[in-house]
Amino acid sequence: MDKWSPRTWHRKASRPVSLWMMVFLLAGATHTLIPNYRWVLIHLFTLGILSNSIVVWSQHLTEKFVQLKVPMSARPRQLARIYLQNAGVILTLVGQILSEYWGHHWVLTQIGATLVALAVSWHGLVLFALWRRAESKRFRPVVAAYVASAFFLAVGATLGAFLATHPSHPRLLIAHVAANIGGFVGLAAAGSLTILFPSIWRTKGINPHMSLSFTLLALGVVTTVIGSAWNVPHAGLIVYCVGWALSLQSWLLNTLSVFREPRGRITFPALSVLFSCFWLLGGLVYYTTQHFFSSEPQIPMLALVVGFGAQLLIGVMGYMLPTTMGGGPSAVRAGLREYNRWGLGRSVFINGGLALWLATSSSLTMVAASLLCLGSMAVLPILTARAVKAQKAVLLKKAEGPAPTSTTDWDQVWVALAVLIILGGLSLIL
Repeated sequence: MDKWSPRTWHRKASRPVSLWMMVFLLAGATHTLIPNYRWVLIHLFTLGILSNSIVVWSQHLTEKFVQLKVPMSARPRQLARIYLQNAGVILTLVGQILSEYWGHHWVLTQIGATLVALAVSWHGLVLFALWRRAESKRFRPVVAAYVASAFFLAVGATLGAFLATHPSHPRLLIAHVAANIGGFVGLAAAGSLTILFPSIWRTKGINPHMSLSFTLLALGVVTTVIGSAWNVPHAGLIVYCVGWALSLQSWLLNTLSVFREPRGRITFPALSVLFSCFWLLGGLVYYTTQHFFSSEPQIPMLALVVGFGAQLLIGVMGYMLPTTMGGGPSAVRAGLREYNRWGLGRSVFINGGLALWLATSSSLTMVAASLLCLGSMAVLPILTARAVKAQKAVLLKKAEGPAPTSTTDWDQVWVALAVLIILGGLSLIL
């Protein structure tokens, strides 16, 4: 196989994601030994896992959605961008880990943030060139969303560099989160889900408002970042929420058609992409509303990072990895079946567990709910290994692929809900 074929390149480009996942799980297990561990864990996920995933998949999906072939000679440069980005991530993380031991730790953090900004700006320029070539393509606006997403991360990284020397500046933090979560992750997610949402739910219907939705999202982020300087970010947040509501409206129509006639289409990836959108929009509506009632509204970081970012990532990966690996319908079904192992129950644990985690004041319940939530996500590497093995066996004709599923195991939902209800009840008693 050509070492720069799309499948081989994608495997090479995705390798940092797997490595960062292992580092994240290890850091999570030993977090009490890590200085500034909350910041480190958040950025291990957002900068290490999430940003690498978005850079790789935005390149892959751009080529797929607008059907443009990139010359093989461009693949080494794409990997160079990814390596530059990860060098920046490593320096940024090391700089903050050294914050308690070295007074000038911010130098490393700022150098790292600069490298990240340069890498994603380079990535954005490459996607912009593809956008220009896709003049007559239906999904050209999706590529525009990816371009804007990349440049918003460059802005967010720059703001993060300033935060290294001004860590307690609340307005700077709001602008940083708006650019990174709202701009980088949000626009990339909205662009991808425009096509992937109905595909994951195995139904028809593309968002007819995608251009308007992307425009409102970009305008909302810009207005929020600028408004943060004058402590009025909520004006931009309102615009941003309207942009997401436009997209979510059409996706809800997709899901309603499936719920009326499930036929085995209600899966873990499908529920994950749906509920991740709810967490983003719900968290931002709550945060925006707080600006009218509180002088110091708290950013709903768990809702945005865990409920939205992490859940969206594992949901999309659970669908995209088997379909990208390919091998025919039966082989793809073999991979998808592994990702959907006890899928409805895990979805309840993730979303119900996160809701209980946020709602309870009991430290014991908080720990138990967080373990249910994060544990249901942390099985992703195990399921990935199983999915690759199962799909490869069908590809090599060593096993028969599973037949199409036409039923939905609702018992998983009731069992998971019962566990959460018991846990919630215990928190009231103890």
